[in-house]
Amino acid sequence: MKTIFLFILVTSAGLAYGQQHDQRANQMAKPGPRSMKATYDTTGQLGGRKRVPMDAKKDIVQNINNSHLFYMFMSAIRGVGLVQTLQGPGPYTVFAPSDSAFYGSTHVSKLLEENQAVDLRKVMSLHIVPGKFTTQQLRQAIAKGNGVARLKTISDEIVMVVEKNNQLIFTDKKGTQAIINLPDQMQKNGIIHVVNAVLLP
Repeated sequence: MKTIFLFILVTSAGLAYGQQHDQRANQMAKPGPRSMKATYDTTGQLGGRKRVPMDAKKDIVQNINNSHLFYMFMSAIRGVGLVQTLQGPGPYTVFAPSDSAFYGSTHVSKLLEENQAVDLRKVMSLHIVPGKFTTQQLRQAIAKGNGVARLKTISDEIVMVVEKNNQLIFTDKKGTQAIINLPDQMQKNGIIHVVNAVLLP
């Protein structure tokens, strides 16, 4: 219940960051007073704070926690028990929604507000694929799949990646699309592609 209460606070109060660049995971998961109308640029800044480059010697959780891009994603995966998974040897490919992606998802906000932890875990799991897929490998899979790369997630759901106008687009079976706008972030135990929307199972 403590975790679900945290989700409600995050949804209602928005995104908050502390003043120190070396905040740890337990600090990053604390809510604060930031407005849900915050502006965001995945390649630049959020609230005046620049993105911290990811370190290929660190694991997925460490980099998500430190990057300043994924406050809400970090809170969500902690709350639904996926942190330990993403700290494991993997490898995993994570299509990680930025904080601005969460702002645009009314469905996920509803899950947070209504304490739907089980359904929220399904949503978060949809963004995690076993194996390590670079953009080059995704393009190769798209070519072999006649225009569609079909990937199986850790929850055995199928997600797809297509290419349009030189952009790789991550999509669910309902047709929701998320553009990969910060690709190939190498990790000790996999790879992260930052996406601009939250997909749904």
